[in-house]
Amino acid sequence: MSPADPARDGQTLAGNGSGEASGSAMTAPSAVTTISLSPAIDHHIGIAGFTAGTLNRVHREEMYAGGKAVNVAACLADLGVAVTVTGLLGSDNADVFERLFASKGIRDACVRFPGRTRSNIKIVSGDMPQVTEINFPGSFPGNEYLARVERAVETLLADCSCLVLAGSLPAGVATTYYADLIGRLQAAGKRVALDSSGGALRHGIIARPWLIKPNLAELEELVDEPLPDAVAAAAAARRLVATGIERVVVSLGERGALFVTADRCLQAIPPPTIVHSTVGAGDALLAGHIVGCLYGWPLARSARLAIAAASARLATIGSGLPPRREVEALMATIELRELDPD
Repeated sequence: MSPADPARDGQTLAGNGSGEASGSAMTAPSAVTTISLSPAIDHHIGIAGFTAGTLNRVHREEMYAGGKAVNVAACLADLGVAVTVTGLLGSDNADVFERLFASKGIRDACVRFPGRTRSNIKIVSGDMPQVTEINFPGSFPGNEYLARVERAVETLLADCSCLVLAGSLPAGVATTYYADLIGRLQAAGKRVALDSSGGALRHGIIARPWLIKPNLAELEELVDEPLPDAVAAAAAARRLVATGIERVVVSLGERGALFVTADRCLQAIPPPTIVHSTVGAGDALLAGHIVGCLYGWPLARSARLAIAAASARLATIGSGLPPRREVEALMATIELRELDPD
């Protein structure tokens, strides 16, 4: 195990170690569409010294548009990518999402259905904040609305080169749904990134998406074995790459993430970070790496941006990322380790 060569791979958005211009001065990357079948309104409640089974008093409250695909879209927009969100939104409380989309310049192609989008409760407590999550089940309005989403996706294909399927599937949707959709999208010549779990991920990888982003627990479930360290996780990821998945990104929490391709495996480790909320950190990780891939950056530089985006997200409560200059500053602090999982 040895550090990667930063001079070879580049460290920041401002340059890649070979005099290349900054990302903002380069040709803008192709547009991205994210597909959100289980969006959520994240209801953050601040309670000092939260204790189950007793009276707790709320001292802070915010509500944000969320769900994995929405979070990824917000981070992509903050990193300068043209992004569209499609999927299912309840018309009764769609205004939370509409405000987010308008504020970040995200194209709204979501299908409205009668009713409400689900809410997720995030109880934030303690001096070193801990988050207790209470997630409500999503609503599935029926196959008619799912078909409308599919028609919306078809109309968007001409305007994007990459699609992100992120989040769980609503109850009532077959666990093979993502796999079927990936097959159709890849047949149309599009890159597809998948970030899901359980049966949706297990079936989804059969379609060989361009990229998957499990966390360690999801990867262990996927390969049906414990993965006690980064090398073991990297070996499991490399086996998935051997099946035809081009990139596997494995989030490891405070230990950063693994970035695995057929010929390279990196562990990118963030600096110590004051965590205000873990919500959306994995989505920022995915968004950052996708941006690097769209620019055609080397694996290490894309990994640095991914971890910098995730670290910035940990220090933020709300939607999206802080200003790009803050993310760029974090890129130089990321430690890279080359792994040999074989």
